[in-house]
Amino acid sequence: MTAIPNPLSDTRLPSTTRPTARPADSPRFDLLIVALVGWFIGGLFLDGWAHNNGYVDNTFFTPWHMVLYSGYGAVGLALTITHLRNVFRGHRFTLALPQGYGLALVGVMLFAAGGGFDFWWHETFGFEANTEALLSPAHLLLASGAFLFITGPLRAAWSRRETITGWRGLLPVILTLLYILSVLTFFTQYSHFNNAPWVLLRAPGNDAFLADVWGIWSIIIPSSLTMGVMLFALRRWTLPFGTWTLIVSVNATLMWLMNWGRVEELPQLLLVGPVIGLLADGLMRGLRPSVNNRLGLRLFSLIVPLALALVYLLLLNAESARGLWWAIHMWLGVPFIAGIVGLFLSYLAVPPALPEAA
Repeated sequence: MTAIPNPLSDTRLPSTTRPTARPADSPRFDLLIVALVGWFIGGLFLDGWAHNNGYVDNTFFTPWHMVLYSGYGAVGLALTITHLRNVFRGHRFTLALPQGYGLALVGVMLFAAGGGFDFWWHETFGFEANTEALLSPAHLLLASGAFLFITGPLRAAWSRRETITGWRGLLPVILTLLYILSVLTFFTQYSHFNNAPWVLLRAPGNDAFLADVWGIWSIIIPSSLTMGVMLFALRRWTLPFGTWTLIVSVNATLMWLMNWGRVEELPQLLLVGPVIGLLADGLMRGLRPSVNNRLGLRLFSLIVPLALALVYLLLLNAESARGLWWAIHMWLGVPFIAGIVGLFLSYLAVPPALPEAA
């Protein structure tokens, strides 16, 4: 006798299997996000220029904010549309973006919250000027969110198992490293050598302490940030020749342009980036610094920041017949300290090997 199926035993309809992994990586998606983030970074530096030159009216709705926030909106829209499209295709809500971009979407939401906070902050406490704009809690919240979505392509590339080489494969990584360095120097511009170089050209009088302190830190901080980005990249990739020339040159130019019109322009300082970038690229090829070549890594980490400081001071010294008011003890000592800081950073990035257990 043929058994009669019980309709109550299993009433479930066949279900579609949901993908358990994230969507596949897409170099085109990386390039799209990198391009849109470049729009945002341009708006950031344009807004910084406006703040530095006093072109900030008592309103939130300025042309500078329009460029900045439209760039952010483009990034947020691209990430949101991609996320929702993948959800509709069956991916889980928490796994609907390619590897590395989940935190980028969190950054978009954090930036949106920071934008509302920034609007309230301006209306309540007024508009920041100069260094105030860099230390405003609202702006630091915006910076935190921005850092998360800026670094999405870098996290994606870091997590890939396959080896990526050459300009074509590593372009999103290279541009993201440029953006990271630029955001770091932007928010520490009060201690950047392109911010107020005239401090070292005009003797301060009897009390030179504050001028000395600014001169020292305006070299140590940006050279350390530059070295930190380089060492971070060296942990993971072999970057093509010309990478550091591009990154350091563009970053130094952005920092110079942001103060254009505010202080006396010193165009010779635009040479710092290309000179140091070419030196770094040359040392990369000659010393082969890497996790496995620690001697080359130590020498690279010592020479690059030392040279950056020395080239800057020599260019500044050639500005006028009087040159720097610093004595030779200072303008040779500070580059040495910059080199030592870079060397120490290399030990944090790649510490000495631990002894094997007995």
